[in-house]
Amino acid sequence: MTRIIACANLKGGEGKTTLARHIAYHAASKGLKTLAVDLDPQGNLTDSLLPDANGYSNSTELFDAGFAADDLRLAASDENLWLLPADARLDALAEIPGDRAAFVNRVRMNLRAIDGFDVIVVDTPTNAPICYLSGLAVADGAVSPVQMDAYGISGAVRLTQAIQRVRAHYNPKLIHIGFVVNRFNSRAASHGELLEQFRAKRLRLLSTVLRERVAVQDALGRRTPVWCGPRGRVNTRAAREMRAMCAEVLARVGL
Repeated sequence: MTRIIACANLKGGEGKTTLARHIAYHAASKGLKTLAVDLDPQGNLTDSLLPDANGYSNSTELFDAGFAADDLRLAASDENLWLLPADARLDALAEIPGDRAAFVNRVRMNLRAIDGFDVIVVDTPTNAPICYLSGLAVADGAVSPVQMDAYGISGAVRLTQAIQRVRAHYNPKLIHIGFVVNRFNSRAASHGELLEQFRAKRLRLLSTVLRERVAVQDALGRRTPVWCGPRGRVNTRAAREMRAMCAEVLARVGL
């Protein structure tokens, strides 16, 4: 059975796409047939996995009433890894007249119709409600990056509430895999204090903490996961942390 993981947060800049691309790369490296789906109009996941995605099917097609999974032309990004890229038309979905629930349920049905994959990783936006609701509505589990600042904590609380609404209206089986502490600086007293506040709110945290590391941005520039790169340029600590986070996420959905 295909497992679907949504990377979601209602606050921008927390690192959703970083999580999504590394979870997809990690799953593929473990021999799992993996599909990355970019539902974010900004298309950052698309750019990081396959900059030239012209000529392939795109994620906007999931919203079409005439969608046919067998007709998809998926872009191969790496061994065991395929991409359903974003398209500029995702921005226009907010202007389409009609029942939002109908579009969300359509995406849920259409994405579930895509077979042949062990895992599907969905990158969702913060500012396109139909898109992020669709990603959560179809997912088995949602994982959320969070940075240690006051805005990050308030965003985490709002996401928890949004997940409860999605369970009530679209997807009662959705689990929240948890929050991943991202870009943590152990030398910053405020980060430690905010982490304690986060725990006090009883928000579910993954055990792996991703620390502030330049290597993650360097890997993005190379369009590779942080554990790949030229000899001498791979930060083993960053690679170990990211691999551990990915393994923890997959384990939470039974992979």
